[in-house]
Amino acid sequence: MSSPSSKMPALYELLWWAFTLVLTGLMLLPIYTQLPDFPYLAANAVYIVVAITLTRYLFFLNISWLRDHLLVQGALSILLLPLIFGMVQYFNSFIRFFDDNGPDFLVQNLPKDTAGIINGYLQAEYRFFAVWAIIAALMMPLRLLYNVWMRYRAGVRTL
Repeated sequence: MSSPSSKMPALYELLWWAFTLVLTGLMLLPIYTQLPDFPYLAANAVYIVVAITLTRYLFFLNISWLRDHLLVQGALSILLLPLIFGMVQYFNSFIRFFDDNGPDFLVQNLPKDTAGIINGYLQAEYRFFAVWAIIAALMMPLRLLYNVWMRYRAGVRTL
């Protein structure tokens, strides 16, 4: 029989993922209900999930399941590079989309009051989470490298 303390990291991880997915749904709900054909909805969801998850690992890596998995941290550091480039490309595409089509292009069919609110929310929310996710993704490989070095020096040799 396993002890209750061995199940705690899995429970914490599950609770954090549940929190992340609920928050993602709540943040995207106003956009999806008013603009169901928003072309950057999936990218927006990725930004929210990446921002929350990587920030959580930046600050709570020492108490997470990932702490002693040195090989997984190395692989994650390498896999973050294409994710960073992809997120920057989608963010650039989002900005160019509104530069080319105008700031009110997506909300032109909505009532004027609703259009202004949704457009402001859309611009602020997308940019906030995009910048947050990109910065967290840029910092994460450095944090993982530092953790690998410290855990290796502490005698952790498991992969």
